[in-house]
Amino acid sequence: MKKIILILSFLALSNLAGAQWYVKKYQVQDINLLTRSQLDESLKTAKNDLLVSGVVAGLGGCIFILSKYSMWTSDDPSPLEQLIGEKGMNDLYAGIGIGMMAAGTIAFFGYLERTKNIRTVIHRNFPTIGSLHLSPKINYNRYTASGNLGLTLTWNF
Repeated sequence: MKKIILILSFLALSNLAGAQWYVKKYQVQDINLLTRSQLDESLKTAKNDLLVSGVVAGLGGCIFILSKYSMWTSDDPSPLEQLIGEKGMNDLYAGIGIGMMAAGTIAFFGYLERTKNIRTVIHRNFPTIGSLHLSPKINYNRYTASGNLGLTLTWNF
């Protein structure tokens, strides 16, 4: 059980090591240079990683709650259990649960941001037919050196 918890925690954090994941995975310097199939694959991977990080955070929360409201006892205690006692083992499990919740939550928000960025690039670079796009714009007049704020509305057909 302990090994599984540690392995899940490290797997959730391992993919967040590189902030610009597309440089490492696709060898491009800008996310806008990815093709539609690469973006779709990345979105699917980010969604799966989002789910895994949520499960790790939830599992950590369950372990923390169980360590606070029940005693972890075994029929054949290990040397560590004999050394630190029953309360020490509960505190150890509570610490593991808090660590998993923290790691899963950090990974969850990281993958949530990655998913949002990928969707934004897909909608901007590969618009669907009939879609509307509204964005702010500053119109600059060179002759009078003045600027006007405005909106641009784009309809893809």
